[in-house]
Amino acid sequence: MKISRFMILFTTICILIIVVISATTMRLTEEHESKLIYAMESKVAYYAKRCYLEGKCKGEITLETLYENNYLTEVSNPVTKEIIDHNLKINFDGKNVKIDW
Repeated sequence: MKISRFMILFTTICILIIVVISATTMRLTEEHESKLIYAMESKVAYYAKRCYLEGKCKGEITLETLYENNYLTEVSNPVTKEIIDHNLKINFDGKNVKIDW
């Protein structure tokens, strides 16, 4: 049986389209997940800084401290949906919040 040129060209184009769509989907999914993680990290850093600046937090604190002071409700990883450890260490050096992820 002889395969026509049209069939070879059609098959090649379909494979290329599938590869491009797959690569694009994987890249967009990865970017979306990284933005979700960034938003969660920014939220924790914002409320930790707010707690320090309002004087309710001093020195090294944990995520549990933010929960107790009603700055946050339970924080979970937006990608895996796992609850973030309550013993997560947070420091504030006057300008930046450092979180021990």
